Amino acid sequence: MTLITCSECGRAVSDKATVCIGCGAPLTTSSSPIDLVAKRSNVPPPTREQIKRRALLSLSMLALGLIWAVFLDHHPGSRLALFIAALLIIGGLCWFMVLLVHAASSRR
Repeated sequence: MTLITCSECGRAVSDKATVCIGCGAPLTTSSSPIDLVAKRSNVPPPTREQIKRRALLSLSMLALGLIWAVFLDHHPGSRLALFIAALLIIGGLCWFMVLLVHAASSRR
């Protein structure tokens, strides 16, 4: 059994199915099989200026979350505010790590 994509909704379905389980569209043999091998993107890598701007934004987001968390530690607030501060910290850190990977791959 191989997976093919529905031409209507793009959902992965079995090649033995007669209709898509997502949208009910009839499946034809022209549906392309799903390729699990990564393909090179045609999108140009980010420029140095874009990388610098994204780094500044991600580190600002991280710093804002840290400052907010420290402030809330000294002045107990709602759990929602602590949750938002944690999301800012995690989001800024993850964004910065992804940015490092993009910067490293653009140097090649």
